[in-house]
Amino acid sequence: MKKIVLLLAILFIGANSFAQTGVADSAAHKVKTKQVQNPAAWACPTCFKITKAGGNCADDKTALVQLGTYYCAHCVKAAGNKPGKCADCGGATTQMTRKLCAQHAAASVKKAA
Repeated sequence: MKKIVLLLAILFIGANSFAQTGVADSAAHKVKTKQVQNPAAWACPTCFKITKAGGNCADDKTALVQLGTYYCAHCVKAAGNKPGKCADCGGATTQMTRKLCAQHAAASVKKAA
């Protein structure tokens, strides 16, 4: 009888150790990852050209905004890492991304044609 109980205990422990995790466990282990826009890249909020160095845009002399951060489209100033309102003018902030720069570049090409 002891051998049967011991065998069942070993089988039960073995089955549980190799069992798949449930939906609740997998949801608890998922880590929310934020997509990081290349932190070494900067973009001009006026002409939307992307460069690797910060500072001012060579074309229109406006301050460059780091990709992934937010800026005010009204007063063309960097606003921070969180969405919200601009402290200077109260306008809504927009996140500077590569996709946004590509959309504005495509729109400027259509206007020129």
